[in-house]
Amino acid sequence: MRDDIKEYNAVENVARKFCEAVKAGKSEIVKPYFYEKACFFGQLNEETYQSGPIEEFYKTIDTFGACGDDYISRIDVLMLEKTIAVVQVIEDNWHGYKFTDILNLNKINGEWKIVAKVYDTLSGK
Repeated sequence: MRDDIKEYNAVENVARKFCEAVKAGKSEIVKPYFYEKACFFGQLNEETYQSGPIEEFYKTIDTFGACGDDYISRIDVLMLEKTIAVVQVIEDNWHGYKFTDILNLNKINGEWKIVAKVYDTLSGK
């Protein structure tokens, strides 16, 4: 049986906060939506692998700052099952990069939290 639409909307809202934070260059927008022990892993420019605690991601978006008006994103809720969800976020023009992010979420104490972020760049500077 499919989950209620309101759960999909709640998961999508978390991903929208992620995009809002990335576009604005302000991690404080998305911090409440990450689990405190969340992690990330990804590949930048097909050669540099990055991984670690989510605080490193926060530092990156705060350091790079706001994106230009040409930043665009698309959100797809790929899967939702009771307390787990997978979201794909496609981003163009983040400081010259194109990203595909996969956000893994868990419903913790009634709230959807991002527990892991995995990404890849499609092109680089």
